Amino acid sequence: MEIREIAKRVHELTKSGEYFTSYDELYSPDAIAYEPQLAEMGLAETKGIPAIKDKVTQLGSGIAELISREMSEPIVSANYIAFTNIVKAKLKDGNEFNMSEICLYEVRDGKIVSERFFY
Repeated sequence: MEIREIAKRVHELTKSGEYFTSYDELYSPDAIAYEPQLAEMGLAETKGIPAIKDKVTQLGSGIAELISREMSEPIVSANYIAFTNIVKAKLKDGNEFNMSEICLYEVRDGKIVSERFFY
């Protein structure tokens, strides 16, 4: 799969919340997820698809409802894909959660080998 096709697909799947499908279709089995803001939870660097899926499950467990999501179109440069993702959600404790992030993906040999989220 070419990088522009990967960009379009990861964007579609992220927008629809189908993260696990994205990991299964587009990621290298030994991909690494970097999320420095999660260092206190021990999740700043997560290696391998099973561990990344566990992280997503853990983070999603506190969300009761997705209120809105806005995403920019993906930008492709060399072997990188980037887009913004702005999310508003209601947490299970009743509070609202607002997040604006930059999503950056590195692609090698037709697969995503790393993801980095900055928020």
